[in-house]
Amino acid sequence: MSGGVRAPSTLSISLVSHTNVGKTTLARTLLGRDIGAVRDEAHVTEAAEPHTLIESADGDRLLLWDTPGFGDSQRLARRLAQAGNALGWVLTEVWDRWRDRAFWASQRAIRHVLGEADVALYLANAAEQPDDAGYLGAELQVLGLLGKPVVVLLNQLGPPGSAAAEAAQLQLWQAHLATLAALPGSARVLAVLPLDAFARCWVQEDKLLGAVGELLPQEKGRPFGRIRASWRTSNLEVFDASMALLAAQLAATAADRESRAAPGFRLKLRRWLTSWKTDRSRPDPEVEQAMNALAKRLDAAVRETTDRLIALHGLSGRAESVILARLAGDTGV
Repeated sequence: MSGGVRAPSTLSISLVSHTNVGKTTLARTLLGRDIGAVRDEAHVTEAAEPHTLIESADGDRLLLWDTPGFGDSQRLARRLAQAGNALGWVLTEVWDRWRDRAFWASQRAIRHVLGEADVALYLANAAEQPDDAGYLGAELQVLGLLGKPVVVLLNQLGPPGSAAAEAAQLQLWQAHLATLAALPGSARVLAVLPLDAFARCWVQEDKLLGAVGELLPQEKGRPFGRIRASWRTSNLEVFDASMALLAAQLAATAADRESRAAPGFRLKLRRWLTSWKTDRSRPDPEVEQAMNALAKRLDAAVRETTDRLIALHGLSGRAESVILARLAGDTGV
């Protein structure tokens, strides 16, 4: 800093986990764009890749790193202990690179976290029971060698359940991770948060940023505060715009009308007599016509509103034409 001008800061958080747990999918969700490759197989990501997650008006940046997954964590811990000597360097940079590329990629991920990350975000697969994830202890030991603060994110939480069930699931993981973190040499797990790649929202993301901010030293906490403030401002603007769209949609739907002429006595009598010869459950043709007109307008309006909501949130795709089908058996006079 010179002449009173504050230099922008760059901070880094890194997604790390066992291989094929969903790091790249979560990174895509957080970034709001496609990055990397996603396949149902191990070791798809081979190199640590930085992406700008948030940038403040002052130019401060928060980078999100997607990293290769851990494989053989016990072996990885032994190799990291050797990395400071010549033999360890040869094994890591030469032998493993050509003979065991997946293991080499795991080592590169660890070196990245050691050199770049301010906080490690360890992604855990909550679809399995904590006791069944035998690699957890070894990987927390690996992260413990780095001396970086760790936030555990629970991914793949499954369909939404009751508040009590979700709290019990979170407490189960917190207790198990606390036991592992208490072992000698294990990483410091300073927070355990639910953050499913397909079911999270910006409020949960803000809670994650709050947890990260609490782990940073004071000199990095200030620029991180500016980054988080910019992020919250941006999301609140999207939220307010979304609520305005939904309110306008609801108001227009509530006020929509379709008029029909009241039938005279003769027409009523003819319809009544006809109903005895035909299906009595069949609706009045004019009522049915009015309902169809209302449903078509609602369908078009909902699709337009949904498309605008998708664009507001930086997503891709278009709304489907489903309103007519949903209203087919759910209308009344």
